[in-house]
Amino acid sequence: MDELYGKLYEALGRLKRLRIGDLFQEMTKTDGMTLLAIDHFNKEKEDGVLTVSELAEKIHMKPSAVSRTLKSLEDRGLIERTVNRADRRNTYVVVSEKGREEWKRMEAFGKEFARSVFLRMSRNDIENLLSYIDRFASVAEEEIERIVSERAAAEEEKRKGMEG
Repeated sequence: MDELYGKLYEALGRLKRLRIGDLFQEMTKTDGMTLLAIDHFNKEKEDGVLTVSELAEKIHMKPSAVSRTLKSLEDRGLIERTVNRADRRNTYVVVSEKGREEWKRMEAFGKEFARSVFLRMSRNDIENLLSYIDRFASVAEEEIERIVSERAAAEEEKRKGMEG
């Protein structure tokens, strides 16, 4: 079993080290993911306006890191920020028209790249790979949930023991 763990982590490491960012020299991975998140979360909100602090919370980044990324995106005209006049502590962020166009261009290129990779593999291999990844992720999620639940129960028992 140890050999399988090693092979799994090696394969995951190789995937993580793929230099996909080299295909998109005009934008870092963080820039692209932030742009996508802004667009996604603005569409998700009823009022359609996402604050910078909400964005930082949703993408699990420190506000200072989000601000640096937003500055870079804004300087290139890919997003627009506006300050809430009623509460100047809130700044709203949206993807600009130029940002949407850039994302569409990058998305089309990404799909073409994936298509090129898929063409070098059989349909059966791709379907099996996707099925195995999905199954692995489901089992891993269940196992994480079980461990977290057991830890919480143990902590609760420990807390009750200290109170009693």
